[in-house]
Amino acid sequence: MLAYDRWPHLSLDTGLLLDEISHADLTRDTARLDACLTAVFSWYWHAISHTLRRAAIADTIGKLYGDRAAPGGRLDRYCQGDAPWPLAQDTCLRPSDLAALMLVVNGREHALDFAELTDWLRCRLAPGSPVWAAVSQGDPTDFNVGWSPADGPVWFDYDTGGLNALPGEFACFLLYQRLHGAWLTPRYNRAAFRDHPSALVPAVLAEPAVRVRNGRHLLRIDYRHTPSPGRRRVLRSYLTEIIQPIACQLGIDDLMDWLRPYLVMRILAVYHLAELEPRDTALSLGLLAEALDPAVTLPAFLGMDRVQDEDRDQHAHRGPR
Repeated sequence: MLAYDRWPHLSLDTGLLLDEISHADLTRDTARLDACLTAVFSWYWHAISHTLRRAAIADTIGKLYGDRAAPGGRLDRYCQGDAPWPLAQDTCLRPSDLAALMLVVNGREHALDFAELTDWLRCRLAPGSPVWAAVSQGDPTDFNVGWSPADGPVWFDYDTGGLNALPGEFACFLLYQRLHGAWLTPRYNRAAFRDHPSALVPAVLAEPAVRVRNGRHLLRIDYRHTPSPGRRRVLRSYLTEIIQPIACQLGIDDLMDWLRPYLVMRILAVYHLAELEPRDTALSLGLLAEALDPAVTLPAFLGMDRVQDEDRDQHAHRGPR
């Protein structure tokens, strides 16, 4: 049973993790954001450490991953129909075309067979597969996490609340900071930001720059896309204070391999790549190739080593609780 209270701290540009990120980006003052992250991550650590257990994927909330990867799910609806993906003004690509192409992303070569990728996702996300799980909100986006100095953290939207696959929880948070909240969500769902307009100003948005060149057997994507300083701060804190300590506790030393199927599902089964603007589809395809590359580390995938982080020296590692 859930009992709901009205959260009294929501107002214009106030009350959400989204607002604290925007405030930090606009003012270069990270004190409020740090206080927010300390409070939110303390609750995360408490909830995960007290409910962590081994489970079958079938016993976890399936809406965002298992259900979407299953035959007839969103992955099929978005990709198996083989609708062309627009990549540039004069370039479209069907998912089935990828197997015959060399894909070069920011100078690095990749091979991507979509039929094999789909089979791999279904195997890794099969109902009987074991996974580390914990009780969590399940969809930890900037809109679903609130905070105020007076009352601390709060979580909204319990549609996916319950026992969740832990790598899925982590992947959802990471991809939102890396791609969805940093660009795609404000780009394609501006109405959601009606009460949070500061998140839409250019200083906060991470608008990508993408160049696509297509040959007979070669597709080259060069992109520049780095989350804002505030989001990089959130990513670094989440990685060092939540993911790395828990992975160490569980004996997991390859974070990217652990999170990979869930990161891939967030790229392929949240936005329909055939319906995005070419630049954004090309960016998503480039990130997909990097997510599947065993040589790409999690910090590199998250864009944390693409720039000299000006806030690195200011960041104090607060450690797990």
